[in-house]
Amino acid sequence: MRTVASIIVEMLRDAGVDRVFGVSGESYLAFLDELEKCQSIDVVTCRHEGGAGMMAVADAKLTGRPGVCMVSRGPGAANAAIGVHAALNDTVPFILLVGQVGKAHLRRDAFQEVDYSKFFSGTAKWTAEISEPTRVADIISRAIHIATSGTPGPVVISLPEDVLGELVDVSVPPPHRRVLASPDGAALGEVKALLENANRPILIAGGELANEEGRAALLSAARKWSIPVLCSFRRHDLFPNNDRLFAGELGFFNTPDQMSLLATADLILAVGTRLGDLTTHGYTFPVSPKPRQQFVHVHRDEAVLGTNFVADIALPCSSQSFLTEIARIAPAHPPNREGWVSDLRRELAAVTKWKSRTASDGVVFGNVVAELGRHLSRDAIVSMDAGISAGMMYRYYPWSPPQILLTPIAGTMGWGMPGAVAAALRYPDRQVVCMIGDGGMLMGGMELAAAAERRLPLMIILANNKSYGAIRFNLDRAYPGRRTATELFNPDFKLLAQSFGCRVFSIDVEGDIAPVLEAAFRARTLTMVEVKTSLSTILPSRQA
Repeated sequence: MRTVASIIVEMLRDAGVDRVFGVSGESYLAFLDELEKCQSIDVVTCRHEGGAGMMAVADAKLTGRPGVCMVSRGPGAANAAIGVHAALNDTVPFILLVGQVGKAHLRRDAFQEVDYSKFFSGTAKWTAEISEPTRVADIISRAIHIATSGTPGPVVISLPEDVLGELVDVSVPPPHRRVLASPDGAALGEVKALLENANRPILIAGGELANEEGRAALLSAARKWSIPVLCSFRRHDLFPNNDRLFAGELGFFNTPDQMSLLATADLILAVGTRLGDLTTHGYTFPVSPKPRQQFVHVHRDEAVLGTNFVADIALPCSSQSFLTEIARIAPAHPPNREGWVSDLRRELAAVTKWKSRTASDGVVFGNVVAELGRHLSRDAIVSMDAGISAGMMYRYYPWSPPQILLTPIAGTMGWGMPGAVAAALRYPDRQVVCMIGDGGMLMGGMELAAAAERRLPLMIILANNKSYGAIRFNLDRAYPGRRTATELFNPDFKLLAQSFGCRVFSIDVEGDIAPVLEAAFRARTLTMVEVKTSLSTILPSRQA
């Protein structure tokens, strides 16, 4: 006989979970006790359930394994909802374990009781409650399977506090063995014929390829077929941006000229992407429901295929396997598409080439981004928050694998610091940089405590303009002169950072950028660089 809590810990461990993030609560004390006994699972104590959820999602993005967040009932679960939302949008496996009121009090409006199947309806792939102790093994097994299968995503498991300590005699099943389908041979032959006859093909690469093997398969297939690659929204790190076949990212800042040129493509291969509204510019490229070009859609989740687009060929299989097979059957010499490749690169250069500028109201953050290229290592991990610190990096920084752009597809504000802490814990020998604005800093910045506790050598670059800058920019454009709810009263961030043991630096004028970044990156310890940024130049132009 053993406790329900011990079975949950064992099954998580067997599924490859070696780290959990959470804020402790009295509703799951038995689970905390079992974690204390388990030497192979690291418990990261967080300061807010939202930060814990974002850390778990970031860890899942880095490993491909389930990210696990544990919180207490009611307020704790409500705070952690941001992690569920982020996991859904980022398509990563995520398990939220929520302490619940005791069995006798369920559905009686007890203190802090929430019906999580209703609360997380529409954001979680599945919710369950272990109200019957003997069902612990099959519920946890199913939760792990659902989180990792099809399009990966979040599941929520409610754990009544008295159930966790109950003794049961149940067998523990082994982890699910996942085998992804291989591409159909006949369909591969059809795709080969389309590639051989295409003059202006384009490949749109998505998050299913966001691992070392997927990136390698993408690069090989692109080069063997001489097919230009577009990365889906905020997936810049899937393909080396300086490669001649890189055609850019589909997202907020594509110019009209760029989109007009892309519309002349005669073949689109969408590989490992759901083709959401931002990637497709509101379902206009490709055009929904039937693209104007020959259209091939590859995704491991059959439910994705046909949802918004009618494909000429739809392959429900591993995107990596598809690219590997397409590379294998490529001709000895790639087709000559130099004119098409050159046209795409010319339009991309017009979009992404930074021209140094100055402003009277502070440091132009684009100039900081331009200098960062000298300091980011070839395998740097950059955790991006929402806001001005992100826009310039997305557009102007030339990403190249194995660098990792650790960013929430959902645009989650406050992500930067939790994401950076998760990355530094997972890869202690890699350079980890947090790019964050003053708005995001006070949303998730208190997870700096975990960085200090674990002595993580994070580099934090804080863009401070005393404003929700991106919102202010758009508000002013729609309603000139309006500033409501965008101006911020900030603490002294340098003193705040020093209280956590950070080394601190400040960029107050343009001339500070190069020497300050040089000194800060030499520090190789927990470091913050505060940049007094301009409000008038906060976002990339939508025009070339």
